[in-house]
Amino acid sequence: TNEVYVEGLTSRKVRSPHEIYALMEEASHRRVVAATSMNAESSRSHAIATLRISGALETPQDAEHHIGTDKFTSKLTLVDLAGSERMKKTRAKGDRRQEGININKGLFVLGQVISALTEQSQNS
Repeated sequence: TNEVYVEGLTSRKVRSPHEIYALMEEASHRRVVAATSMNAESSRSHAIATLRISGALETPQDAEHHIGTDKFTSKLTLVDLAGSERMKKTRAKGDRRQEGININKGLFVLGQVISALTEQSQNS
């Protein structure tokens, strides 16, 4: 497959919406937040969650109502980006200022990737 590898990434199997919720809560608690002049709990990191959903649907096969099974696989990617930082407005200093710079760099690079992918798909 054409997958992106991220060092330190974890993958877990879940079997219910409750298990998905529990993992999302766990991930939320791991995110780094800090106070700035603009936001008491400013997210200092990006988060990406990919859900791969597999299942089977029972469907009528013919006029005699025999039941068949259609298998499916789907992929849903959720992205939560830290917001861009305006140094003058946040009045961030030291580590918070460097985090803001890194957040802005990450958002800039993401914009470049999206532009390149869009251009590539338009040329195909």
